[in-house]
Amino acid sequence: MKGGLHSMAPNAKRAFLTTVVLGVVATAIYLLAVEPAIAALSRERARLEGLRDSQRRMTADLGSAGTVQKTLEELEAEMKPFAAARLDPLLGSFAMRAKSMLDPLITSAGLMDVEFSEEADRKLPTPLPMPKQLYKRAAVRIAARGSYQAIVSFLLMLEKEFPLVSLQACQIQSQQNPARQSVSMILEWPAKGAQSRK
Repeated sequence: MKGGLHSMAPNAKRAFLTTVVLGVVATAIYLLAVEPAIAALSRERARLEGLRDSQRRMTADLGSAGTVQKTLEELEAEMKPFAAARLDPLLGSFAMRAKSMLDPLITSAGLMDVEFSEEADRKLPTPLPMPKQLYKRAAVRIAARGSYQAIVSFLLMLEKEFPLVSLQACQIQSQQNPARQSVSMILEWPAKGAQSRK
């Protein structure tokens, strides 16, 4: 091919130039369109796989939601007696709250002339690490009159209805009328204390 492109027949020259042009166009199309599309497709596949992993994790979490809900309900059932026994102030008074909770038991037991008053609180030992919410035992004094049977009946109902309430002191002063014995009780209730700074 001494003359090169100039010595080629016109048909061969056109075919050669067409082949070169098509090659350049194909290369440009590959570099400008196909290769970026392949890279984008690869990125989308990786993203799709990540989404599938997330979906699998979410499906597994949803599958265990029933178990978590059941565990939560069991914990709430276990905590219910503690929440019911905790004494929260009524209008700033533990004695008023105790009265509102104990009036039905007092009436049922048959105690009379009942008076409520607050005693000094007793702080509970603080565990480490210190919890944010601290607790104490709020002491409420109850002075009343009634028979021995009424006093015992009240204490039995108290123990059944409020198992976390403890009897700190009980003093009975004997009276001539057996139906009107004087009794003074100090009850200790779990109660919220101050919040720590932690």
